[in-house]
Amino acid sequence: MSHRTESVEETEDSYLDRLEDWYHIPALLGVVAVMLYYRLQGYGNYIQNGTVVFSGNDAWYHLREVEYTVRHWPFTMPFDPWTYFPYGTYQGQFGTLYDQIVATAALIIGLGSPSDQLVAQTLLVAPAVFGALTAIPVYLIGKRLGGRLAGLFGAVILMQLPGSFLRRSLVGVSDHNGVEPLFMAIAILAFIVAFAVAEREKPIWELVADRDRDALRSPLKWSALAGVALALYMWVWPPGVLLVGVVGTFIVVKMVSDVVNGESPEPIAFVGAVSMGVTALFMLLRVDTFEFSATQFSLIQPVLAFAVGAGSVFLAWLARQWESRDLSTALYPAAVGGAIVVSLGLMAVVLPDAFQQLTNNFQRILGFSAGARTRTISEAQPFLDPNTLSQFGTTATLQLLSEYGLAIFTGVAAATWMLAKPLIRGGDSRNVGYVAASVAVVGLLYLIPAVPKAIGGALGIDHALLGLIVVFSLIVGATLLTSYRSEHLLVVVWAAFMTAAAFTQLRFNYYLALVVVVMNAFLLGEILGYLGLRKSVTRVTDDVEVYQILAVVTVVMLVLTPVLLVPLGGSQGQQTATAQQIGAANSPGAYTQWQGSLGWMANNTPQEGNYGGAGNADQLGYYERFDRPADSDYDYPEGAYGVMSWWDYGHWITMGSERIPNANPFQQGATSAANFLLAPSEQQSQEVLESQSTEGNQTRYVMVDWEMVTPGEKFGAPVVFYDENENLSQADFYQRIYAEGFQGSFFLKDQRYYDSTMVRLYEYHGSAMDPQPFVVDWEPTPAVNQQTGEEVSVPTPVGEGENATLLRTFDNMSAAREFVEEDGTAQVGGVGPYPEERVEAMEHYRLVKASESSATQSRSYFRQLLSTGQITGLNAQFLTQTPPQWVKTFERVPGATVEGSGAPANSEVRAAVQMEMAGNQTFTYVQYAETDANGNFEFTLPYSTTGYDETGDGYTNVSVRSNGPYYVSTQPVENESGDSVQYTGTVNVSDAKVVGEDDSPATVELTETPAAVNTGSDNETAGNETAENESVGNGTGENPFGNESVDNESANSSNDSTAGNDSNSTSLVAPDASAARSVTAALVTAPVTVWS
Repeated sequence: MSHRTESVEETEDSYLDRLEDWYHIPALLGVVAVMLYYRLQGYGNYIQNGTVVFSGNDAWYHLREVEYTVRHWPFTMPFDPWTYFPYGTYQGQFGTLYDQIVATAALIIGLGSPSDQLVAQTLLVAPAVFGALTAIPVYLIGKRLGGRLAGLFGAVILMQLPGSFLRRSLVGVSDHNGVEPLFMAIAILAFIVAFAVAEREKPIWELVADRDRDALRSPLKWSALAGVALALYMWVWPPGVLLVGVVGTFIVVKMVSDVVNGESPEPIAFVGAVSMGVTALFMLLRVDTFEFSATQFSLIQPVLAFAVGAGSVFLAWLARQWESRDLSTALYPAAVGGAIVVSLGLMAVVLPDAFQQLTNNFQRILGFSAGARTRTISEAQPFLDPNTLSQFGTTATLQLLSEYGLAIFTGVAAATWMLAKPLIRGGDSRNVGYVAASVAVVGLLYLIPAVPKAIGGALGIDHALLGLIVVFSLIVGATLLTSYRSEHLLVVVWAAFMTAAAFTQLRFNYYLALVVVVMNAFLLGEILGYLGLRKSVTRVTDDVEVYQILAVVTVVMLVLTPVLLVPLGGSQGQQTATAQQIGAANSPGAYTQWQGSLGWMANNTPQEGNYGGAGNADQLGYYERFDRPADSDYDYPEGAYGVMSWWDYGHWITMGSERIPNANPFQQGATSAANFLLAPSEQQSQEVLESQSTEGNQTRYVMVDWEMVTPGEKFGAPVVFYDENENLSQADFYQRIYAEGFQGSFFLKDQRYYDSTMVRLYEYHGSAMDPQPFVVDWEPTPAVNQQTGEEVSVPTPVGEGENATLLRTFDNMSAAREFVEEDGTAQVGGVGPYPEERVEAMEHYRLVKASESSATQSRSYFRQLLSTGQITGLNAQFLTQTPPQWVKTFERVPGATVEGSGAPANSEVRAAVQMEMAGNQTFTYVQYAETDANGNFEFTLPYSTTGYDETGDGYTNVSVRSNGPYYVSTQPVENESGDSVQYTGTVNVSDAKVVGEDDSPATVELTETPAAVNTGSDNETAGNETAENESVGNGTGENPFGNESVDNESANSSNDSTAGNDSNSTSLVAPDASAARSVTAALVTAPVTVWS
């Protein structure tokens, strides 16, 4: 019986031993599997009609790089003429190790010949795979800090984090951001091991001099592996040179600490010299340019790595000199600081480009000073920017919680304990006092922000940067009082850098997530140690107490339950989301709204190299290898052309339509794009194109979506880049008007907004637009800025309650302008499509495609539309002049010349044509011209009315076509008999004339006809139904668009609902002054209709 009992006990012990040895492996695999599940939930959303799509924009260019690498394996693209017209580009952050890994995987899965679909699917899931695999190095770091159970706890937190790390590694979000954390974690792990081995093996100079291979083998191996890991991280992302700075800073701080605390700094120096030497050699293999650029494989990566390695050797030599001369170690830190200052000074003189890169990137990435242009990138916004928080109706605390849950706060507690523990452990009153004082200083900085703001203002630096400097100084001070384990100090320095990066630019929170996780792993390890639970499974099961289990469970649930497992809500109805919920909601985003227009462009515009029938398409192979020109300015063949849009959409144009964008998400061409899109005249926009190399004038298409022209969306971004003669800010284009009681607001637009090229295209389709006799009247009202506490003055409606007045209508424009001049705080128009002054027609741009999807499908657009309508009293149907389709594509054409005669001398002539878009939606293009003394006039018209199928493959197959000829007319005048007459005529314009194949002018002679009169409420001429008037095409000269005495075509919009509104019909054609007032009144009283 006793033998059986002993056998059972031995068996149980054996099971427990095996469990202790292996439990972490299935647990970790389970974590990886769940992370992969979360990230792959949205896979089906990224297969649209059998086609793979991606989220964001950079993923699309990675697809281009991967497809190229599959065809030219293992090489990546040396130069790409299919973006940044008319120059072409090379971009070091793409075509990296990441693209090579994905291409290799696709080749393996596809047995050496993968289809494009398979390649795209491989890239589609790549971020999910890399994101899930990140749990492995994170677990290993956590294990070194707190044991295996703590490491698993860290991996579980990483699994449940709902913030940037998750969002950047979801299926379809196939940017390099998803793979960066994995390679950074591997590099940090490698350095942790290398420094720990060096501290244990003590590789000092004598061992090196004696070439003691046995003593140096292990430190040398791990140091070299750390160097390789760091190089591979930069091979994935060249700006990862930041990590060289992290390790270099650690080496300096640790070596100074070792000297001051009586320890040898040479083991740390050994790792620094070997690892950075290896890194420098590996980075030299990838150098593509001999400039200093952090965003490319340049000299900056190997030079900085070599500098850190050489600096490590120098500091070790200096320590030896200090010791041999018996100098006070208290002076060593000052000597090191002086040497660093001198080195930076020499660098500024000898390598000014490298020094400029160093300082610029410090400010941009770590210094809370990202420039205005950088901040136009959504992912580069400051993490807790007050304006952003206000815009989304959230708070800094809720933002932190939605990103990390309570793990961010427990992580801060862990970092504090990691620094404080060695100081407190010895019980030295000086050290304990230092900890207390440090906590008090940090608390003062962050609990009373007015203090650092005042000090920062006096010193001329950002208060957040001041806080970072103070915190880092306290960390350095702590290392001078006691010695820290290398792995702990490295993690603290890493944490400081990543915190600064994350709070400077939102995107770097996917790095901070790693820090938060490993800090929590350390914290659990400390708690387990305090409770006596960091021992073998057998001993724990024998000795564990209930209170110990409850304590551990409490800590684990405190970290995991709020936000990470159970969503939390804010005071204003905001709601956090769990990782599972975010993964399930993952979808491609706005690309699907562009997809139809991009596909149309691919199939209905000339191939690159064949515009105008040039026949050079074979000179621009889409996947061919192109060598980089010496001047980085590619010589495009005749027939190549550019597509102008905002830089956000460049990669979509390259990949979705196989056309060449002028600007791209590398922000290449962004300034020229801004100058073009915001140009206040057609002449200026033309000059912008002509200034771009020798082929810039070959830009043929412009794509504009609703976000580009909408204040509060993307309109403000081009303003930042604009650098033409005007010094512009957003205030030159619009201002925000608040409703009474500040319950909502809308944007009141300035004339400069309406004159902008992209607004004239999107809102009017290039047509002329006249003002209406209504005025927006406001008064300044005192208010308090909720973010800064400052008293400000904001515009609100005049009066209070029922007497509050915002819109005032007038009988004519003269009366409206007189009121504005006398009032001082009023403006004609500025709401919806209504300008202050006439917007002239464009002569060289025509709408060729409007997407089937509408901007009204966007909640943001619809919310802004309704808010404007509610505050102003204008109905939604009058807030757009043309159907607000999501994307509109325009072609730049020479235009057809129309020569006319028969009009009154020195008068105004109007040409109008009704155009039809997909879905039977219509709009009217209007252009005005002045007659000479003989009654002759000339138009340059961009829209054709005939010959759409006669221009051939070298031209556009337009999807927007006319319903008849141009109707040319004058204002009504009295003839010699006292009758009211007009001079009218019609003229057709062939597509060949518009595109320049036929440069002969079209002609029209006007004849005198009775002026149209208002026939009462049943008159249908006000609406678009008049397009069906058969007289349009029969040459009778009758006006199909209503009485020409009404200049404004705003109510002749393509919304058919206006045609049936009797009051609108009457008011729009009435020639007398009272009708002008009725037009404006109709805007306020008409039923709400929005474009579909």
